[in-house]
Amino acid sequence: MPKSVRMFLPVLLAVFGLLFFLRPAKAAVVPVGQLPSVTVSVTPSPYALPILLLNELDEWKDFGIQVNLKVYADGEEQIDRIVANEWEVAVMDPFYAVKGGNEGEVAIVGLAGNWASQLYLLFRKGTSLPPLPKLEDWLKGKKVLCSLPSTEHFFLSALLAEKGREIQPLVLSKEKEGEPGEAFLAGKGDLAVMRSPQALGAIRRGFPFMAETQKGEIFFPAFLVATASYADTRKTLVIRWLEGYSRGIRHIQSDPFKAATRLREFYKEVRGLEVSPTLLDREIQEAFYFDEKKREEPFRRPGGKPSSIERFATSMARYQSQMKILGDRKDPAEYILAQICDQVVALRGEAESQLKKTRAAVDGAEREGAQVKNFRRTWEEARVQMEEGRGCLTVIGILSDLQRSAEQARAATLRLREFRLIEMGIGGVLVLYYVGYAIRRKRGNY
Repeated sequence: MPKSVRMFLPVLLAVFGLLFFLRPAKAAVVPVGQLPSVTVSVTPSPYALPILLLNELDEWKDFGIQVNLKVYADGEEQIDRIVANEWEVAVMDPFYAVKGGNEGEVAIVGLAGNWASQLYLLFRKGTSLPPLPKLEDWLKGKKVLCSLPSTEHFFLSALLAEKGREIQPLVLSKEKEGEPGEAFLAGKGDLAVMRSPQALGAIRRGFPFMAETQKGEIFFPAFLVATASYADTRKTLVIRWLEGYSRGIRHIQSDPFKAATRLREFYKEVRGLEVSPTLLDREIQEAFYFDEKKREEPFRRPGGKPSSIERFATSMARYQSQMKILGDRKDPAEYILAQICDQVVALRGEAESQLKKTRAAVDGAEREGAQVKNFRRTWEEARVQMEEGRGCLTVIGILSDLQRSAEQARAATLRLREFRLIEMGIGGVLVLYYVGYAIRRKRGNY
């Protein structure tokens, strides 16, 4: 081996060692694309508010989706438009949610609140209102205007039924021409069962109403649904929408005045109605289940017995069979997807667990001497997002990436420390080599 090569061989070895330990990591390729779109169907009611508020705040991206809103006149139109695939998820009148479930078109995936808050018993001006326990007697001989069959009819039947009895439909009058609410406002009938926002418009005009029906005497849920095919093939997107809807409910709770203002604008936009802010505020407070547990508990099966939702669906389906609009009745468990509710609950637990694991990874990286200031800032932002309900799926993704980055930073710091030890060792070898080389050259061996 030539002397010049022997002289620089240790240097070459050191350079190759340096290149080996400092070789760059392979960069991750981040796919760039549009967020998946979910089309949400609603009817004029407070239950559109969570969607409207998140649209205006541009917060659906926190849940990894974008939302398109479609407003239909009623639940019947919502059901009809499933055939044309016009929407994927919806807030739905319990009458049509159960009907759609039995017909295999709809899957119930969540609860928004109490649909009874949308229904009002309106009387003629000047009527002396009977107390609720005496209402059944008062109705004898009176003409009651109500769509038949309908959510309103079922509600009044259930309201008047004795506890533990099967619901027996009342024999109510239905106008042959026109909508019952319009007929009542035109001077017909003694009592009308009307829903918001039309009922709020009538109350604003001075029609008396029975306030006792607004206090949730019966379980009458406002359902969150998905089309059956969408619930079967796109569960993750359904869960993202449910998380976002829950976030919207938090917005309503944190700023009721803003929510009432937006609902007033919404009713004016879609129905051309001016309604009382006081009535709107009351309606919002009674419409939603603001507590997450209250939205989840009706899915539970205590002691293996049917859940509250299943019992309600059974009663509604029986009513629809009696009214000759439903043939075969399904087991409610077939279209009430309690497992989706369970997955949403499990995600919150997973997010909390991931928060702890990521914190431990960041602490570990700091102990090894890594710079973790940015890691801690990202961790804190994720913690706040989770507390505000900004999407567990998104938070889990952020924290998982952060944990991986912290573990890589820890490994890189350890590797750099090892390299410095090797570098010191190579430096020592080079010093000894050159000292020996100098001594041998001085003695004339070279």
